[in-house]
Amino acid sequence: MDGATLTELDGTPIVRRPRRPIGIGRTGVLAICAVAIAVDLALQLVSFLPSWSGYESAGPLPLMLTNMIGGVVAFLLPAAFMLRSPDAWQARRLLLLGALLGAGSELAQSAGAAVSGLAVLKFNAGPDTTWPSFMPDADLVSRIGLLAGAVGTLLFAIGLARLRERSAARSSRGVIAVALVVVGLFAVWGLWPLVWLSADWALWTVPAMLAAGILASLYRAWVILTGWSAGETPHRAWTWAAVATSVGLATLAIGYLLGLLGAIDLDPGLSLTVLVVGIGGGLLFVAAVADGLGASPARE
Repeated sequence: MDGATLTELDGTPIVRRPRRPIGIGRTGVLAICAVAIAVDLALQLVSFLPSWSGYESAGPLPLMLTNMIGGVVAFLLPAAFMLRSPDAWQARRLLLLGALLGAGSELAQSAGAAVSGLAVLKFNAGPDTTWPSFMPDADLVSRIGLLAGAVGTLLFAIGLARLRERSAARSSRGVIAVALVVVGLFAVWGLWPLVWLSADWALWTVPAMLAAGILASLYRAWVILTGWSAGETPHRAWTWAAVATSVGLATLAIGYLLGLLGAIDLDPGLSLTVLVVGIGGGLLFVAAVADGLGASPARE
């Protein structure tokens, strides 16, 4: 008899079933995920209203759809993890908190953008101080969202690192370290325009939070890539996560580089392509989590 099975006095087996995270069942997880996605989509629609009204055609439509899909990925990740690992709150708490903070970050940034969009609409319609008065609060919420995203990424990386059982070869660690340093330099270099534009010390929090998010993403990439190189199990899940991480690193570096070269007349389709590829990497990462990345071992 294994440790997961007990018996009554009459010999009737009692099988311990993994508890759902925070007492939420599968249906509850799916319902919460659907509601969060609907709220986020509504907030993003509101944030795009000023841009939409400024075009005779559907100019901002591709970017809007891309951002919406990216937001959906943020909510699919914790849902996939909770469905795959029902006892996440007891056994994989850091991973669960990291995924939930990532979803909360998405909601906070969408809410801040929505308030800003309403303020712009009211300003264009005539003198009205109702929504513009909320702008400082919306900006604060957006910054909190950036911080939550960085902390969530870091917690997820630490949670994965605690599950590691093998060490990658020294040569593999060296190659991965060099690649991450190069990507980090490109990303930090791309933040310089924001630093120079932040005349007020309070505005420096934005590039600071972005830099924190970059560092957290690089650490998570280190954990995943070295874990995949070491042959951690489940192999397919770690492989998908490694591919998704590589795609994410490439789009991170290219995205910040394009932002740095924004003064040059670049093809808008190039930026959109980078965003689409990045979202594809995010969906692949969700698939890796659904396939068992970081999940609790299966119980008999």
